[in-house]
Amino acid sequence: MAAELFDEYRQWEPRAKLELIDGKLVVSKSLTHSRLLLQQLLRGWGLEAAIALAPETLWWQALSAAFAAPPIAPLDASDCSQQRTWANTFVFTPEAPTLQSHWHWKRSEVREELHMAFFQLSHQHQRLGNVIGGSFVNRLGNDALMPDVMFYRSTGRNQLYNYYLDGVAEVVVECITPGCEAHDLQVKRSRYQAAGVPELWTVDSERESIEFQCWVNGTYETRFADAHGRYAVSSIPGLTFLPDRLWVKQDNGYRGNWDLFEVSPALDSRPRPHAAADGIDWHHLPTQFSIGLEPAAIAFADYLYWVPESKFEMVDGKPWIGGKAGIRGLMGMLLMTLGLVDAVRLFHPQQWVEALIHTRALIQHDAQRKAEWWALAHRAAALLRTEYGATRLAVAGDLLKTTPLNFWSEFYLVSWDLPVEAQTAYRLYDSLQALSSDPEICHLVSDDDCLYPLEQRLVEAGVVEI
Repeated sequence: MAAELFDEYRQWEPRAKLELIDGKLVVSKSLTHSRLLLQQLLRGWGLEAAIALAPETLWWQALSAAFAAPPIAPLDASDCSQQRTWANTFVFTPEAPTLQSHWHWKRSEVREELHMAFFQLSHQHQRLGNVIGGSFVNRLGNDALMPDVMFYRSTGRNQLYNYYLDGVAEVVVECITPGCEAHDLQVKRSRYQAAGVPELWTVDSERESIEFQCWVNGTYETRFADAHGRYAVSSIPGLTFLPDRLWVKQDNGYRGNWDLFEVSPALDSRPRPHAAADGIDWHHLPTQFSIGLEPAAIAFADYLYWVPESKFEMVDGKPWIGGKAGIRGLMGMLLMTLGLVDAVRLFHPQQWVEALIHTRALIQHDAQRKAEWWALAHRAAALLRTEYGATRLAVAGDLLKTTPLNFWSEFYLVSWDLPVEAQTAYRLYDSLQALSSDPEICHLVSDDDCLYPLEQRLVEAGVVEI
């Protein structure tokens, strides 16, 4: 099972795009890919990971709507035999969404060459502009797109924040992904046109061609290089692009020509772009997902809060994108994008019923679980005092809540006087992890440190000293 999942998961591009379009999380340019990613995440992390993100009653309603499942007994009842019998005899073959495309070396090579050419341009002409791309977000209204390359100037059209570029870049480059041509040429192009992106370059690596779209009076006009192979960039008068050089290889086959631009001497005169604060208030964003039976729109601020760095990895047999917090954010947004009625069709009802029954059993034994967590907290405190010199410690977060622990509950310890050298010692964290693997004691925060917004909220919500 793990080997099979690994073989399927490794087909993603190393940094597949996680974009927000029309309030939906679109993975690697396709909603089909969104369904595939959710299925792979749940195969690796378990269905309980998704169940914890929405009320139990909604899951049973989704099973009823999708498969005509029988009604469930109240939460305090332990007899779920009717549901189990129904699920075990239900005939259903889950759909198997597939990756419509796979990583193309030539496309990646050309994209990197363009990015480095823009980077060299910004380095040689530091006041001209700057380049970003790959998994960096471009905010256009409520959409969050990830162009392959963006060249921007921060001079009115756009504003760079720490985590995204707000507004249209002077030049946007999109490299066509085989199998996703409709998304590249229709969906994203329409967004760029509506937003007023002045220059959109669409690169076809297989055909070794570039289509230049210039925004004129609200619509795109196709422009071409002149007879000498020179293209005048309309959004930056005085900048000329030499597209034919992009396709020239060196004798060893390496494609690495970064000298693709000519700059007018009078052009290098504007201030150098720089980031300006965060752009959104990280202290007042929701931590719960608006998941329902049907799809629910995702707001840009929520997307930016939940989306992890687009870096697809496999750790301990599980898909890993931005750590545990990143996986939770992706699952929540994917469930919002699909809706629970659609999401439950990714697995057989028997798997959902067993996971729901298991989750229900954990809730019914929540008092025992919390007692075990408290005992662990006291053991951890004793270790930190005797071996690392701590004197004032507290518990924060999920263990103090009145709601039951769930799949995503985490163990937080707060310290006030832990020696600085101890906080950075690997031995300390190894010692804490040796105490328990479930739950992991992976969060040790200092009250006087500069905390992340989530950690700050946990401390401000209250702590219990131990």
